[in-house]
Amino acid sequence: MILHDNAYSDIVYDGVQGSSFLSVPGAMEVGVEFNSLSKTYNLTGARISFVLGNRQLIKAFRTLRSQIDYGVFLPVQYAAIAALNGPRDYVHSQCMEYQARRDALCGGLRSIGWQLPDSQGSMFVWAPLPDGYTDSMDFCLQLLEKAGVLCTPGAAFGSLGEGHVRFALIKTPQQLRCTVKQIAESGIIQQGSVK
Repeated sequence: MILHDNAYSDIVYDGVQGSSFLSVPGAMEVGVEFNSLSKTYNLTGARISFVLGNRQLIKAFRTLRSQIDYGVFLPVQYAAIAALNGPRDYVHSQCMEYQARRDALCGGLRSIGWQLPDSQGSMFVWAPLPDGYTDSMDFCLQLLEKAGVLCTPGAAFGSLGEGHVRFALIKTPQQLRCTVKQIAESGIIQQGSVK
């Protein structure tokens, strides 16, 4: 069985259309897909999501879920219905805002010598550590101390995250340009390249 988390399927950049695992032939026979309204519709904290796919897997999930809680607050369910049935203009404009933030951060960091790819979606940027650094926790502590910039060490997400950091795209493009300036002025990028 395949359990696919597709919470960011609507937050993609550069004109790419998000897709569903369930659109692949045979997927309905072998799996389910979870989606959350917290990302696409900014219902973070409301804790409402849905699952689609294989009927037997959903039946088992329903049985398990019935032992965990009693359901979602009714006004939140109404908000979800309105979001899913309403216009999607907001979703597109939100994606464009995240893309502008991504461009400000990723382009800015590349301009000061930190080589990283553009994020292709979600509200995060995963960046390989700058040259000269190997420990994501140590780098994050130095970045905070020297530049006043906070990001999450990749190691916090497990061993496969080591060697990377994660930035959240929660600030405006102008604020992110200021963040890049703080990093540049700290000297941490040039310092790492001579280690």
